[in-house]
Amino acid sequence: MKRIVKYSFVLITLLVFSSCIDKLKQAVDNFSGSSNQPESISASNFSTISIDNLYKVSIPKYMKNMPSLHDEASLEYANIFKETYTVVIEEDKQSFIDGFKEFGEYDENLSPIENYLHIQKQMFQEVIEDIKIQDYGLTHINNLPARQFKMEGIVDGLDFFYVVAFVEGEEHIYMIMNWTMKDRRFKYENTFEYINASFNEL
Repeated sequence: MKRIVKYSFVLITLLVFSSCIDKLKQAVDNFSGSSNQPESISASNFSTISIDNLYKVSIPKYMKNMPSLHDEASLEYANIFKETYTVVIEEDKQSFIDGFKEFGEYDENLSPIENYLHIQKQMFQEVIEDIKIQDYGLTHINNLPARQFKMEGIVDGLDFFYVVAFVEGEEHIYMIMNWTMKDRRFKYENTFEYINASFNEL
């Protein structure tokens, strides 16, 4: 049960943190303008960040390290003015499998990445109102088993948009979670997809 509670805590903490940005909404709009055109995803606009010789990922240069985003994340980057947030959380793969087998929540007929996807979707559905999830059909990121989906939903009365990817490494399973306000979806959706596609285990 401890592991299941931990998963719920991870999601709730991430989502509740985002709710504070409504206080910055007017200032953000004045600062960045109302353009909702998609950003350029030229490689020159990104920096490659390596974490503990474990993985690397490309992050927009305007996003800065923000260690206060989440205690469980190994990577935490954000730009509060653009309302863009990215975190990476990794789990020991065997511990994940053993933990959910113990509670009868692991499906032996599915791969580890499919089990992880299914369980995380259930967690999101418990904490996000009016949730809408759209799968990509993606199966690999840089030759690693992976899944990805877009998600919209309401948290604390605010509409958010997410692009979430799950990647199965040799010893870890990773969640790459990107989010912004729903009305900025079309501006940052391609950027979030680029971040996820750049992920690679070292």
